[in-house]
Amino acid sequence: MASSLNVLSGIAAAAAGLAGEKVSKNGAIPGLDLTAILPALLGKTGGAAGIAGALASAALKSGVLNNSKMGDLAGLAGSLLSLTKKTGTGKQTAAEGIAGLAAAVVGSSGSGADLGSIASLASKLAKTAKGDKELNGMASELGKTLSGSFGVSFNAPGTALKALDKVLGNDTKGELFKSVLKSLS
Repeated sequence: MASSLNVLSGIAAAAAGLAGEKVSKNGAIPGLDLTAILPALLGKTGGAAGIAGALASAALKSGVLNNSKMGDLAGLAGSLLSLTKKTGTGKQTAAEGIAGLAAAVVGSSGSGADLGSIASLASKLAKTAKGDKELNGMASELGKTLSGSFGVSFNAPGTALKALDKVLGNDTKGELFKSVLKSLS
């Protein structure tokens, strides 16, 4: 079972691919920087999570965390995403379509090669979409598949997603990323 941070990275790579963008060899996804996204999500959830978001933000700004390894962000990601393998549903093998993309996201090691592969697979899927509405539908379907077949759930209120607007802006990639997260029930 993949870590929450690897799955979140995989979702970001899939969003980039759906938007027609590639992921660099080192795994960097321009515009979807998890070192900015995680504190934004955690900072707006209030209580202890709000404190964790502030600590993550301060740690990032002070350079305490190693950006290539993401340091303690893995633990923070774990408070946002729950991963429970559902029994009898979906194998984590490469397949066609959204199910294959979901399997790749869940099976990701978080390496640059894995994230690049996820983006490439998502890009191929995106080419079959007939416009932005269908593209958003694919992102939503990816979230539903991750949730239904692989037991991935997003544990943050809607206000956390609104906090992403400041970090991500209104580009297609950011909207697709948010669409996947919204679909994780």
